[in-house]
This record gives sequence, C-alpha cells and structure tokens, in this order.
Amino acid sequence: MKRISLLALTFIFSYVLQAQSIQQGLQYMDMEQFSSAKKVFEQLVSSKPTAEHYYYLGYFYAKTGEADQAQAQFEKGLQADKKFPLNEIGLAEVKLMKGDKAGAKAIIDEVIKKTKSKDYNVLLRAGEVYISHEVPNQDPFEAIKILEEAVKHKNVTEDAYIFLGDAYMLTKKSENGPKAITNYDFAKAKSNGKSGKALTKRMEFNLFGKNPDYTDVLKEYKEIMRAAPDYTPIYRKIAELYSKAKKLDSAIAYYDKYMARSEKSDEVRYRYAIFLYKTEKYEKALQELKAMEGKVKYPEFNRWMAYALQKNGKTADAQSFMGKVLQSGIKLFASDYECLADIAFANKNNDEAYANLRKAYELTPDDEGSIYYIRRIADSLYSQKKYVEAGKTFEEVIAKNKINKKQFVIENYVYAGYSYMLSKENYDKADEIFTQGFQKYPDYPKFLIYKANNRLSQNSNDINDKALAKEPYETYLAETDKLIEKAQDKEKELAKYRKDRAAAYNYLMGYYYAKKDLPKSKEFAQKIVDEKNEGDILKKAEDLLKLKAIPEVKPTPNTKPNTKPAPKTGGNKPK
Repeated sequence: MKRISLLALTFIFSYVLQAQSIQQGLQYMDMEQFSSAKKVFEQLVSSKPTAEHYYYLGYFYAKTGEADQAQAQFEKGLQADKKFPLNEIGLAEVKLMKGDKAGAKAIIDEVIKKTKSKDYNVLLRAGEVYISHEVPNQDPFEAIKILEEAVKHKNVTEDAYIFLGDAYMLTKKSENGPKAITNYDFAKAKSNGKSGKALTKRMEFNLFGKNPDYTDVLKEYKEIMRAAPDYTPIYRKIAELYSKAKKLDSAIAYYDKYMARSEKSDEVRYRYAIFLYKTEKYEKALQELKAMEGKVKYPEFNRWMAYALQKNGKTADAQSFMGKVLQSGIKLFASDYECLADIAFANKNNDEAYANLRKAYELTPDDEGSIYYIRRIADSLYSQKKYVEAGKTFEEVIAKNKINKKQFVIENYVYAGYSYMLSKENYDKADEIFTQGFQKYPDYPKFLIYKANNRLSQNSNDINDKALAKEPYETYLAETDKLIEKAQDKEKELAKYRKDRAAAYNYLMGYYYAKKDLPKSKEFAQKIVDEKNEGDILKKAEDLLKLKAIPEVKPTPNTKPNTKPAPKTGGNKPK
C-alpha cells in the first residue's frame, strides 16, 4: 500500500477544513444566524481569498438583499479565477435582483452550457437564483428546468429537492402541488428525517391552501421541534403560526424562545421588533426599533419605523420616516400606501388618504384582502355623512370583492343601502340594493326589514297612504315562518327574528286598524302576544285586543323605522 505524503495529507486536511467552514456558514444562514454566517465567510476570504470564498461571501450578501455588495465580491472572485463558474452565477443573480431578467438568463444559460450540466453546484445555485427573490425578480419555471437536472446527480443534496419543491410551489399551479410534496419528501428522506429544514418545508405546504388547519400544522411543528431541537427557525415558525391564529401571547412566548436560541445580534433584534409590530405590540415594537436605529442598514428599517410611529400616534415622526422611504427608491408595497393614508387621516386630509388607499388597492387588486382599502374609504365617507359617495363606494366594494365571507358581503349591501336611504334622495336605489342583498342571501331576511325601513323613511304617513312597507313586511313574515318551521329548535330560531317580526306585526296591525278592519288588526296583535314579546309593543297589542270597536278618532300606531344600521363587524383592514 502506497504511503500518502505529508504534503498530500496537509492538502486534504486543508480542503476538508475549508469545505467544513463553507458548510458552517451555510448552516448558520439556514439557522437564521446571519451575523455568524457573515463572519465565517469574511474570515474565509481574509485567510484565503479564493474564487470560491469570494463567491460565498457574495452569496451571503445576495441572500440578504445587498446587491451592490454581492456584485463586488463576485467580481473579485472572477478576478481570482475566471474558470470558477459560480461567480458568474452570482453576477446573474445580481442582474435578477436589479430587474434584468433577460441578462440574468443569458449568463446562467451560458454557464450551464459551458459546464455541460455536469457541475452539480452550478445547477443547484443557478436554480436557487430563480426562486430567491420576490416577484417580479423570479422565474420558478426556469428554476424547475435547471433543478430537475440537478437532482439527477449522484451527489445530490437535500437542498436541491427543497429548492425544486419551492419552485413548484411558486408556479401557483394546482397540478404542481403533488410535485412539490414529492420533492419535499425526497429532501426528508435524504436527511433520514433529521433535517429540521426539510421537515418544516414539507409541513409548510399545508399552509398554502385555502382555510389551512393551523391546529394540525402547529402539532406537526411541535413534533419537528422535538425531533430537531437545534433547528432554531422552528420556534419562530411556531410563533408566526400562533400570530396568524390571533393567539398573540403564545406567539410572543415562542418568539422569545427563538430569541433565546438565536445569536445576540442587531439583525435578530430587528426581526423581533418587526414580529412585535405584526402581533400588534406597537409600543414595544417602537421601543425595539428605536434601539436599533443606526445599527441596522436595511433600507426597510425606515418603513417599519414609520409604521410603528404611526400606530403610536406620532404622526409627524411617521411622516418623516415615510419621506425617507419614498426618497430611498425602494419598491413600495400596499402597506406603505396604507401608512401614508393613515398619516393623511390623522392630518385631516381625507382626499389624500383616499388617494393612497386606492393606490394600495391598485397595487394588489388580485389579493382578496386588498378590498379592505376600498372599504376603509366607504366607512370614512359614511362616518362623514357623505352618503351618496359612501353608497357608490360600498357598491364598488361589492363589485370588486373576492372575499368569500358571508358576513362581510352582507354588511356591504346593508351599508350601501343605508347610505342611499340616509341621503334622502336615493330611496329607489336603496330599495334596489336591499333587494339585491336578499336575492343573494335569502337566508338573511333582515334585508326585507331594511327595505321596509327605507320605504317608511320616504313617507312618515306611509301606513295611511300608499302602504309601501306592507309588501316587504309581509314577505319577511312569510320567509321567517319557513325558517322557523325548518329549524330543529323552533323557539331558538324564533328568538332570532322576534323583534323584527313584532315590528312587522305592529305595522300590519296599524295598517288594518287604519282600514277599520278590527278583526284583522287583532289577528296581528294576537301574534305579538303569542310570540312572547315584551314592553310597549306588548302593551299596545293587549290594549288593542280589548277593543270592541274602533273609535272614531284614533292615534296612528307608531311605525317610525329604525334607520340605524347593524353594528359594523369588519370595516377596517385586519393587521
């Protein structure tokens, strides 16, 4: 057996240490310990400025959003060794980060062609490039094409399967869901079920569907936490899941666990401040952000400061920080325009607020939650008693709404109708809106009561005149009769409608009384008694039942409508 020379052993040992160090840096990134990762990659470049080391330092900067810093490292890597292909992949990523999708693709295609698809790391990192950044700076279909080649390699790692699963998910095509699951399962198998990253990715798939079962995912997350306790991000993910479920105390408790296991860096504290904001701990979030001022260099810092300041009622300071956001040239989000709207509302500049809320909506018209931006405009107009404008805006909400939430849809019909009714010049429009609402939701007969109220609002003497409210009241009684008859617990069902049925009986009792039809009037008075009503309306019915005949001079029964709509249940956008 040949003896290995000392020089060869030294070379092998040095190579192994170098590989371990790169892997350690990547592991720190997976664990969201970014300061530690940066330190590892900087030390590698400092001790040995190779093309590979420059690439991974550039890789770190690219993944943390610092395009110019990343570009500088990739260029140094090319100067060190033009034949090392990953730095070209890195420069392609920088182009993609800056919006040059065609330029990025040209470089990536050329590098893959040059390496004949035989370099696994080229395929892995090229595929990753296409899914690492937000829309529009991504292309999951290109990623799939490349990563499908990567997973054919003998030395394939779990990352390739994870990236491929992510790429299939990002296509947002239902037929690609099973392919995403398959690749996440391959990643789990590759790590023998011990990788927290792979286990979490597989479970996260269950959160992307409509109406995800948070309870089931939470249970699985906690199993992952027990199986891979060193995978720090799982504590953050559990915290975020509790936050989505509006269990904010549990959310904070798990984020504190995440913080205790994370590196004690400014970046981690900054992320904690953002989480506090998202869990509506606005005062504490502002305290943390103020402590980070000048310490973190993320361009988004000014955004979060503006948000937190505005939520704490510090309008002038919020406006100043939003000014910095606008001057920075970073991409604006709908939430930025909403913050600008909140500042404008605080400054009593409603027109500017409405304009910003519309910009927020226009930025994300396909997001079902974006309709709340228009709803806020409608609510504001209604509160200012600008009823015609409010009615039109509530109608706009109805037309554009994508939220499949019955209560939200119903209340928009209600407020649209009441807006037109309260304007005192659009009664026909109000009638039309309430009719449409009832046609859409026949199991919500309250629309018929609103319709009757609208007709009574037109004419306080309606009962003695055209009796326009008679038809909706009669229809309401007929419809609720059906609902009560179908119900298993009839008394409980009746209780839901008792007050409005009494209003209908009262009107009809008065109508027939005015027509001098005492037997028919008594029929409706008896129904008020039979349905166990209380108070003045019961006394009125009992008094009428005692009459032997209708006096020559009679008081008109009180039929004044209640023109106040039902309380709001969802007017403001949830955070």
